[in-house]
Amino acid sequence: MITEKAYAKVNLFLNVVGKRKDGYHDLEMINAKIDLYDTVTIEQIDVPGMAIIVSNDLFLSNQNNIVHDVATHMARKYLSESGIKVSIDKKIPFGAGLAGNSADAAAIIKGVNHLFNLELTFSEMVDIALLYGADIPYCLIDAPALIEGVGEKITPISVDWGGYGVLLVHPKVYVATQDVFTLGDKKGFDEGDFKAAIKALKDRDISLFVSKMHNALQHLSLEANPVVADAFQCMGESLGTEGIIMTGSGSTLIKLFQPPAQAVDEFIAKYCDRYFINIYKFL
Repeated sequence: MITEKAYAKVNLFLNVVGKRKDGYHDLEMINAKIDLYDTVTIEQIDVPGMAIIVSNDLFLSNQNNIVHDVATHMARKYLSESGIKVSIDKKIPFGAGLAGNSADAAAIIKGVNHLFNLELTFSEMVDIALLYGADIPYCLIDAPALIEGVGEKITPISVDWGGYGVLLVHPKVYVATQDVFTLGDKKGFDEGDFKAAIKALKDRDISLFVSKMHNALQHLSLEANPVVADAFQCMGESLGTEGIIMTGSGSTLIKLFQPPAQAVDEFIAKYCDRYFINIYKFL
């Protein structure tokens, strides 16, 4: 048996720079992990090639998702004499732009590799991950990174967050990533200054970096989802717009801030019944 922590991902920068013939989009991203995680436990079972998912999340338990697909791939390709049972204690909200299912899938790839001593290289694990989702390769590491291409180009970076915390606000609605990208293909994507954001990080100027954060999907998701737009407006009015950004295609919004922050505490107290809301730290 082996247990992995599948940490939530947040996008601190996201550009859409093109669309490929296969339908995938080329991206420029700066990603980080926060200390919100699912717990993924993998056990060997005596059924060759079998993968079973057990979870407190009904979507994962129905065996029809990328998490089960990845688990089945690992079992059928690498386990000729056994199978796996994967138990997932789900904490990351589903469909929230936090790569929860991708993080679980990555944890399964890493966990099976370790449990069965497969000795897969990182590059080999990335190749597996790309078969099932663009977010899964980044989820194989627990560090900030620059992400390019469709998610396969991963460059870890060293960042001292300087005491910054992450206020996470999930409006409890699901946003379909494909729908947001389809809307962007029709209406266009906002473009941010990727090089300037990278330079701010390399210069260890987190305050400047916060001002350069960007998400090309944000305006599209806010336009299409009134509940998310309302949450964004509430955050801006209560906390100021600096440091607020949507992660992924939504629906989660985050604000980077330096504690202690009375306004953040007051916001949590006021909206804790309306939103899934908490403060997290960067890994």
